[in-house]
Parts: sequence; structure tokens; C-alpha cells
Amino acid sequence: MFESRVVSVTRIAFVIVTVVFVVLAGRELYASIRTASISIVAERIERGETVADDVVTRYASRSADVVDGHYCRSDIVAAGVTLVLAQLDRQNVSVNYDAWVAAASSARNYLQYALSCMPTNSNFWLRLAAVQSIIAEEPLSIAGMMKRSVALAPHDESMILTRFYFWNDFTNATLSAAKTALDSDLATMLKLGDRCRVNATIKEISPQLRPIFDRSWASAGDRVTARFRQRCGK
Repeated sequence: MFESRVVSVTRIAFVIVTVVFVVLAGRELYASIRTASISIVAERIERGETVADDVVTRYASRSADVVDGHYCRSDIVAAGVTLVLAQLDRQNVSVNYDAWVAAASSARNYLQYALSCMPTNSNFWLRLAAVQSIIAEEPLSIAGMMKRSVALAPHDESMILTRFYFWNDFTNATLSAAKTALDSDLATMLKLGDRCRVNATIKEISPQLRPIFDRSWASAGDRVTARFRQRCGK
């Protein structure tokens, strides 16, 4: 009798676990189907293929499905990020201000959702800081986002070089508020970065970043900076 009860409990537990796995698998399949077109268009953009503006607009608007569906799967969320940023990049504030505002707001809201799913994603913190910087000048807020991006990927060369692009565009107030993170990025870039990639990145330095960069350059020392004076091969 006792063994029979044990067998029954085991069978019930097995059925419950099986049902749970089937439900989860079904949800994942449904999520993949519902967001498949978003992922396809995002992949085309990431590969550098030509995607018409109306196509980007249509599928960027569908990123709301990701939020509404509470999908936090990394590939789905990342595809939405690609689309909302592509949509914002294609707006011209001088030509259609309302469309630009809508795209910027949509990008910020989506990135905030993306970070609620993946708070340790350095790139998402960087992109949110960049979007916020073009919406409104909030140095402390933007600096906080940049600090998180640096802390989460302090030695990733691709991320450091990407961040440099945005450091180069931020105002004095933001650069000052993020001084520690900025100094860390510049020091790591000069000490550990590939000289050819770094040289290509630092060809043009903004007036507000120039004195900070020059201090980092001097602090790095002659042995470190001498290698950047070497010519890069084709």
C-alpha cells in the first residue's frame, strides 16, 4: 500500500512537471512567432542591409508588442532595441519635430524596459544615456547611466570605443559628472587598446573632451603612447 502511494505521488509530480514544461515551451514558441518579423528586420539592419524608412517605422512600432507581452528573452529584447534606435536615427528634428519627439520617447521607454529585463547589459545603459542626452540635458542622470555602462564592461574594447563616440559628444557638465568613469575608459583604451582601432577612433576629438583626453594621454606615459604614433598597415 505504501509503495503504491509513493508511485502515485511520483506520477502526479511527473505529470505536473511535464505540464509546466509544456506551458513554458508553448509560451516561448508563441513569443518567437509573434516577434519573428521584428527579429528578421533587426537582423537586416545589423548586417548593414538597406531597409526602407517605412519598414523601419512599421516594425519599430511593433516593439510595443515586446513590452505588452512582457517578453524578456534577450534575443527578442535586443531586436527591439535595434529597431527603436534605427527609427530614432532616421528622424530629423528640423524637418519633423513631432516625429522626432515620438521616436526619442519611444526609444527611451523601450530601453528602460530592456534594462528591466537585462540590468547588467552595458550597451543598453550606454544607449539609454545617449538617447537621454538628446532629449534633455540631465548631466547627473546621464553620468549615472554611463558609470553603469563602464562598470559592467570595463575592459571590453568594442564597448570602450563605442562609448568614446558618445563621450566625444557629451557636454562639459556631463563629462565632469562622469569624471571617474570617463578617466577609466580613456586609461584602459590607451593602455590596452589595439593601436589601429584606437587611432581610428580618436581622429577627431571634441573641444570639450580634448583637455580631458590630453591629460589621460600624458598620464599614460611615453612608452604607452609611443605605439600609437606607429603607422597602421592597410
